[in-house]
Amino acid sequence: MNVIFIAINLAFALLIAPVIDGFERKIRARLQNRQGPSILQTWWDLIKLFKRPTVEPQDSVVSLYKLAPYVTFTAVLTTYLIIPTLLPSSINFVGDFIVVVYLLGLATLSFVIGAFSSGNAYAQIGSNREVSLFMSEELLLAFIIGTIAVIGKSLSFEQLFPLPLRISSALTLILLFIVIYVASARLPFDIAEAEPEIIEGPLIEYSGKHLGLLEYSIFLKRLLLYSLLLNFILPVQTTVRLVYYLIGIVILSVIYSTFEAYYGRFRIDQAVKLMKKLSAVALIVWIIALVGW
Repeated sequence: MNVIFIAINLAFALLIAPVIDGFERKIRARLQNRQGPSILQTWWDLIKLFKRPTVEPQDSVVSLYKLAPYVTFTAVLTTYLIIPTLLPSSINFVGDFIVVVYLLGLATLSFVIGAFSSGNAYAQIGSNREVSLFMSEELLLAFIIGTIAVIGKSLSFEQLFPLPLRISSALTLILLFIVIYVASARLPFDIAEAEPEIIEGPLIEYSGKHLGLLEYSIFLKRLLLYSLLLNFILPVQTTVRLVYYLIGIVILSVIYSTFEAYYGRFRIDQAVKLMKKLSAVALIVWIIALVGW
């Protein structure tokens, strides 16, 4: 039965992740006094990309360039076996929290390698910025993982969902909320893409189904991170959890889209400086968790 529930979770994620992006595009448009596209527009865009042929840049390292979108997509999709979404079912083992972090790191690394291997200077500039932001997130994420492990006395999601109510739990979830926003490639942190400045950054040379896979991976990653945050909060009872989970996804989408609609883009040094300050805050929260608050 657990296998069936995990399959339902995977199907839900594959179907709903682009719809959530369409929903957020609609919210941003309304906040900016625009009509905006249909909430299914992201799905139509993906279908159109998957039907188009791919073009390989002349100066690219073809094997890496072609392999990167598949590795990125597979790494993100694999994490759905460990993080529950619609139903509270997943594969659990000791250290699964660390495995999820490594899988998401692999997805980012593969994304960056694909852009570097394209041979395009703009893609490489975008990749440099992506790596800088990723490295600055890692220290903050390490403190968050350390704090959660101290609070739950485990690195297994089976023991960590949901977190007990404490001061350190609340502060850690606020920090995780911010990290999720940064890792979702949204304004003001979509520094790698910088569309008006360097024309789509790491994605500039990708086309057709390869571009479709990379964009699909971004939408799946966002839903996965939403689910991770909600699992730390939601009760485990199946019926109540399902209702709260769907409401939580909508609330997170509205909040994140609202922030994105009103912010300009940071420079990479501003984003890195902010991550360092948040890491210092996370260190204090970790100490608070150690003393049992």
